Amino acid sequence: MNRFTRSAASWLVVGTLFAGVVAGCGGKGEESGGGDSASGSLKTGPGVTDKQISLGMLTDLSGVFAALGEPIVQGTQLYWKAQNAKGGVCGRKIKLVVQDHGYDPQKAVTQYRQLSSEVAGMQQLLGSPITAALLPSLKKDSMLSILAAWPSGLLKEDVIGIVGATYDIEMENGLAYVMEQGKLKEGDKIGHIYFEGDYGESGLEGSKRFASANGMTVVEQKIKATDEDLSGQVSALKRAGVKAVALSTAPAQAASAVGVGAASGLQVPFVGNGPTWDPALLKSPAAKAVQSLLFVSGSTSPFNGEGAAVKEAADAFIEKYPKETPKTSVQVGWSEGRLMFETLTKACENKDLSREGIVKAFHSLSDLELDGLTAGPLDYTKVGEPASRATYISQPAETPGGLKDLETSQGTEGGE
Repeated sequence: MNRFTRSAASWLVVGTLFAGVVAGCGGKGEESGGGDSASGSLKTGPGVTDKQISLGMLTDLSGVFAALGEPIVQGTQLYWKAQNAKGGVCGRKIKLVVQDHGYDPQKAVTQYRQLSSEVAGMQQLLGSPITAALLPSLKKDSMLSILAAWPSGLLKEDVIGIVGATYDIEMENGLAYVMEQGKLKEGDKIGHIYFEGDYGESGLEGSKRFASANGMTVVEQKIKATDEDLSGQVSALKRAGVKAVALSTAPAQAASAVGVGAASGLQVPFVGNGPTWDPALLKSPAAKAVQSLLFVSGSTSPFNGEGAAVKEAADAFIEKYPKETPKTSVQVGWSEGRLMFETLTKACENKDLSREGIVKAFHSLSDLELDGLTAGPLDYTKVGEPASRATYISQPAETPGGLKDLETSQGTEGGE
């Protein structure tokens, strides 16, 4: 795997690891003598008992990102199954409480109200609009929430945990790779098809920053998550003479854009954020075009990538789900589990498993290596800054997970 530095700068089993309803949750600030607190009492809070820590997962198993949400959940469940077999964390086993919001913010708000008093933290929140709707409650509850989303606009929130680089950096790195390959040059126009909301706006931030640094202009095409036929948007970009198209969409829209583009003669590189990818694209009518024109810039490793943890996650998935299609999202879920493990371990060392203690522990993590799960080490000590500026640059291929790793972009400080 080649490495280089840029000058400019992914997802159904609904359930829990243990059957039953969360019970015996301690109150905020409750003292407990359980776990590894031999030298003193351990401060705990909601979702923490002497034997168990409960974590929530609000994900999409039936909406626009269901194809991504399912393997993310599976990856996290597999991680904690393996870790619980080793003793869990802080002398306690982890219980996951999974609910499907279907990418509906209002439904997610209702679900959060129902489970918020029963969990110590959110092991997963999938979706930028979901997180935006829940943010006031998350802050009020001091609820650490690991996102299955990478929007730059949420970096300033101390209760939000983003695994790796944000969407803007992903896009910036992807476009920089395309330019380095000679497929873009100074003065060119870049098209950008993006979802309305934080996801799309964050990706657009990256393409605009890249364009500004390289004397280029961006031709915008905003769409809704429910839009599927992108013929009009692609036609507009072709008329504008774009030399590359950035995509901050779901897999279905990515397939439409690339397929329509190829059929209409827009034979240019398409650069997608991590959530644009699903192996199903290789079985779609646009498969040939996708393989030749699409590049994906993501914060987590392709399914068959290098690294001990990447392979551990892949092996666990194949053993548990031998008939299911491997997806990069498995590694996303595994990395989320690993990040929460590191956080809870630190909180345990600090003898504070209250929600405030968990947030504090999270923001003490620095130079955190996840054995290849992420493109670079993670640093959460600076609220407002991305944990990493490195991304994997991949291209569709007939391989487990459907992506082959091309390069690892390290990005640059400040993203410029």
